[in-house]
Amino acid sequence: MTQISVFMRKRDQVKWGALWLLLVTIGCNSGTEYVTLEGLAIPVQLQANVEREWRQVSLRQLYEVPRESGIELYMPGPFRIGSDGALYYMDPGDMKIKHFDADGYFKHSYGGLGEGPGEFRVFTEAGILGDSVLYVTDFTRRAISFFAVDSSTFLYRIPNIHAHKYRITQGGRAYWIDLESDSLLGTSTSKHDARSIGTMIKGQSAVHRLLTGGHIAPYQEDIVYIPSKYPILIRYDSAGTVIYARATPDFEAAELPSLERLDTAVGFGTRVRGRSLYGHSETYGDKLVLYADVSASEKAFDVYDAATGDYEYSVSMPWGRIYFASYDPMRKRVWQVRDTTVAVYAVDP
Repeated sequence: MTQISVFMRKRDQVKWGALWLLLVTIGCNSGTEYVTLEGLAIPVQLQANVEREWRQVSLRQLYEVPRESGIELYMPGPFRIGSDGALYYMDPGDMKIKHFDADGYFKHSYGGLGEGPGEFRVFTEAGILGDSVLYVTDFTRRAISFFAVDSSTFLYRIPNIHAHKYRITQGGRAYWIDLESDSLLGTSTSKHDARSIGTMIKGQSAVHRLLTGGHIAPYQEDIVYIPSKYPILIRYDSAGTVIYARATPDFEAAELPSLERLDTAVGFGTRVRGRSLYGHSETYGDKLVLYADVSASEKAFDVYDAATGDYEYSVSMPWGRIYFASYDPMRKRVWQVRDTTVAVYAVDP
């Protein structure tokens, strides 16, 4: 087996500079500090510690997926982990979701490229409901498809949902990044009660989709919204009420994104300025884990208390060409997508 030691360090604090356009501190009787940033519609609560707290761990490679000959991963793709530790890999090479058990052995595949029942044009998200139902977004078809996990049987499709990201809580409430309204999110428990919720930017409109794209992770019956380009995370309830809006460890150093108008010969276009800070994000039990792009040569898993948004610690992932990755601090496992394999590690303290 491969033994990899990962050394954590405390990063030097980056001084506050002119990157923020406006910063106003709001005093509270409790001593809790909030800030408002120019353009944002909600105040953001600062963390008690503004620097990353690095933990030293050792990664011990267990295996690579696929383990069997004859099973192929054709292109790098995202994935989800079931509550039983199973891996559901979204392979854009053949437009199939491939199910591997907690030991890395192939179980089933779902879907495929096509127009028929249970087939996809382009998928962008998947999730598992109670380890018995797999749901998958078909972005270009504007539909959500559902499959039986154990048999790979196609169950049904919900039409008319144009979702880039789509997640369902264990209680059955769906949330999605809503591309059909000026709000951030859509939510429903059935086709009869769908509504739009969530405002992050003042005067929010469809053009702000270029700024507010990101990831969502369910927690209890709420949703945590992680915008890729802002150093914040927001927990909304099903009514769109902000439970918390918290700063991340990148808060002082990151540059706020902005929209730039470009004049062209046929009119004008819009360009986004600002880099992506966060990729694959997920909740594992009561922990929220963000895959952070710390620098060009360093990635990290940032771990939070999902209930409060309190930042806890970071684990550095500084090596290799990795397309997608996730860390389960409860099961102590790390998954890393390489070119055509997924490396699975045990995390030893």
